[in-house]
Amino acid sequence: MEMKIDDELEVVSGRTLPEVDLLPQLKEIEGIISRTCEYFFKGNLVMKNSPFKGFILEGPPGTGKTEIIKQVARKLDRRLQTVSFLFVDGASIAAPKWGDAEKKLRSIFRWIKKQSKNSKLLILFDDIESLMLTRGTELAKEWHYSINSILFHEIDKLNPYKVIVCATTNRPDLVDEAIRTRLYPIQAPNLPLDQLMIAVNEILEASNMKNEDKKFVAEKIKEKLKKMENPTIRDARQITVMECIERRLWSV
Repeated sequence: MEMKIDDELEVVSGRTLPEVDLLPQLKEIEGIISRTCEYFFKGNLVMKNSPFKGFILEGPPGTGKTEIIKQVARKLDRRLQTVSFLFVDGASIAAPKWGDAEKKLRSIFRWIKKQSKNSKLLILFDDIESLMLTRGTELAKEWHYSINSILFHEIDKLNPYKVIVCATTNRPDLVDEAIRTRLYPIQAPNLPLDQLMIAVNEILEASNMKNEDKKFVAEKIKEKLKKMENPTIRDARQITVMECIERRLWSV
């Protein structure tokens, strides 16, 4: 199932999302979220106003937060058959023109209420700090307060038996603290070198190059990652691409 809400928003069946083999520590987080969502989607806790509405994943860019939620949606739909996925880029909603963002946000939640009658829905608000700036910060504008109010109230109305909200943020310090009373926070971990090298070797194994070249470049990449403070998956992949290009390993 695919359905457009507008030109920027599209709802898809979770099973249509590409399968990605998450690194071990990320797979643990995916398991926690998947099991919790499945528990609620199966109706094991039905309350008039459940204190649980979803999850917020916090951590630097490139730590796999968004991919974790996509894999959760994929797994849930394969298991339950009726789980749809909606990806919402916070920056695509936040608009400086007064009223535009509020109007779009309300239209999204109106659609959610209608869609949840037919299937379970997992929503991902990516980079939610662009929507939910902490009240009182210098960056917060009047329209941010208005958006916060809409988002809080609409999330409060959701029944996690039908709809679960997930969010990611690179700047938890900018996210209004009230979101943590609605979405359970999980910190994306700093991955150890051996797990980052799994991501490196996936690229190298997929490349058409000699085994000795793979081994050589892998050691060079490992040396660079060792010198970095808290390198991410994105760092590991970027360095791998740079090494393969600069050493002409991807030349014909």
